[in-house]
Amino acid sequence: MPGTFDLWTVLFSFTIASLAGFVAFESMEHTRYSPRPAVWTMISGLTLGLGIWSMHFVGMLAWQPPFPLYYAVTPTLLSVLVAILSSWLAMHLAVTHRTSTRNIVLGSFAVGAGICAMHYIGMDALRFSQPIMWSIPGVALSFVIAIFASLGAMSMLRHSGTFSIPRQIAASLVIGIAICGMHYTGMLAMMLPAGAVSIQQSHEFFGTSLARVGVGNALVFMACLLVVFYRDKVRLLQTTSAAQNKAIDAQRTAERMSAAGRIAASIAHEINNPLEAVTNLLYLAEQGNVGDEERRFLQTAQNELRRVAEITTHTLKFYRQPSGPALTSLAELMESTLAVFQNRLEKHHIALVRQWDPATPSVPCRAGEIRQVLANLVGNAIDAMNAHGGTLTLKIRPTASGGAEIIVADTGAGISQETQKRILEPFFTTKGASGTGLGLSICAEIIQHHGGTLTFESSTTPGHSGTTFHILLPARVTSDPAKA
Repeated sequence: MPGTFDLWTVLFSFTIASLAGFVAFESMEHTRYSPRPAVWTMISGLTLGLGIWSMHFVGMLAWQPPFPLYYAVTPTLLSVLVAILSSWLAMHLAVTHRTSTRNIVLGSFAVGAGICAMHYIGMDALRFSQPIMWSIPGVALSFVIAIFASLGAMSMLRHSGTFSIPRQIAASLVIGIAICGMHYTGMLAMMLPAGAVSIQQSHEFFGTSLARVGVGNALVFMACLLVVFYRDKVRLLQTTSAAQNKAIDAQRTAERMSAAGRIAASIAHEINNPLEAVTNLLYLAEQGNVGDEERRFLQTAQNELRRVAEITTHTLKFYRQPSGPALTSLAELMESTLAVFQNRLEKHHIALVRQWDPATPSVPCRAGEIRQVLANLVGNAIDAMNAHGGTLTLKIRPTASGGAEIIVADTGAGISQETQKRILEPFFTTKGASGTGLGLSICAEIIQHHGGTLTFESSTTPGHSGTTFHILLPARVTSDPAKA
């Protein structure tokens, strides 16, 4: 073919192709965590398609034949459309299943075919005074270069679990090789007859003007996208860092609570011994020569001591848990839980309604874990009503499948629709610094490990507000929850 190639313009065309690849692959990375992956896939295809198109016309600028070049409008517009659609298809295939060899190969084929189609349709936009001839081996080689170089670039990002600048740069350089390698090989495959020149018809572009417009628009578009990408990435890193800090704080809080629990259990154990001694002494005193009023005082003291002993006993149950699931009476489990909350219920003027269906069977469970769930739900219900009092309704009844249902209902202010959507998420709390956001998420996990379900409904309507939690426990545990 006549003319020469300007090396600096060739290098510039390679830079454009590689930059387009980098921005397109950055868009692919955003599909991992974005709630709108289809949008980023489309942007990725659009960026790569525009990059291929811009590189083509810069590459044509690098060719300096002894005549000016003119491009027809329709093939030029068709070439950019083909480049964008094929690039989008490739990105879609790659994003849909990143580890699928089949999708990676198909995506590489789509990119390679798009590069070739864009090039040869773009070349068809040129009108020469004599028909062009093509070297078939050269055309075939350009296609092979486009396919295999694209395959190399896509494979580099195949197992990319995290963002990696070196890997992304390498893949961008390889896709640049695919685009430029195909273009310049295809140019060498073009055989112009001697004396042939580019002819200008009506409504055609001059080559230099077209290249400037196309390249300028593509570079501005890619630069804007890079700014958006990295602002978005900085925002993501800040969010991730905040979540990690919150998780660390929650872990520390859990460790402090665990240590406090062990201390409480130890104190409860130690209190039991002097409690028994004082109870015995009161009994002996009551048997002596005392008046009726003194005897009444002694009986009241014994009743209060029994209450303290019951609380310490139930406190110990929270930390002395059996190793595996065992048949458990849910009514007894609920009563032992309520003993710990009796003072809070009285203090906040909360009426307690118990509805235990005697037909409810014992169910297999880890009593300590279910007690933990009940304590969390009862505690939350009290918190919801501590401002104005209310009614706490507890129900235990059998299910048709042979299991049991536990209902914990309060007459508090209720939970808003926005909060309901996130209330079971780990680390989400409405209690500010006093809450860890782990209680309900752990409860849901415990019930799930028992093969059951935890659901709720809530209303914020004045006069009918409140929240009701439902726990369904099966008649049999399919796997040991301790190992789940």
